[in-house]
Amino acid sequence: MSEDANWLDFHPNKEDLSKVLGELEADVMKAVWSLQKGNVKEIHAEVNTGRSSAITTVATVLDRLHGKGLVERALVKEGGIRYEYTPAMSRMQFEGTVVRNVFKGLFETFGDSAISYLVQNSGIEDEEVLREFRDRLERLKEEAK
Repeated sequence: MSEDANWLDFHPNKEDLSKVLGELEADVMKAVWSLQKGNVKEIHAEVNTGRSSAITTVATVLDRLHGKGLVERALVKEGGIRYEYTPAMSRMQFEGTVVRNVFKGLFETFGDSAISYLVQNSGIEDEEVLREFRDRLERLKEEAK
């Protein structure tokens, strides 16, 4: 997966994964991470433990997530033709991608203001640690250019 996540659209006021995915996309991703591998029927069953959605809707969302590079799929021909889906990245990798891209957007848009805010509101009191934190943020800002 590339550094830039073209699927990322950050909505800070939403909850959990819905900050960067639609609600059903978030539920489907959670199901794929939980199962680690599954076909549409299995993923649909997992999603429907917390909500009610049609199997065709889950299939459409899986296709969309595949297009975004968030799930991988393999065509299985044994016992009938179907796709098996697996996560393209772990939840930790996904979260890291989100954090990296959100910070990149903050640095590209607000530059020094973003760094000042993060340093001043970090709660870090050790001057050496604080200096190292600021230096790392500065390096990240430069990488964002």
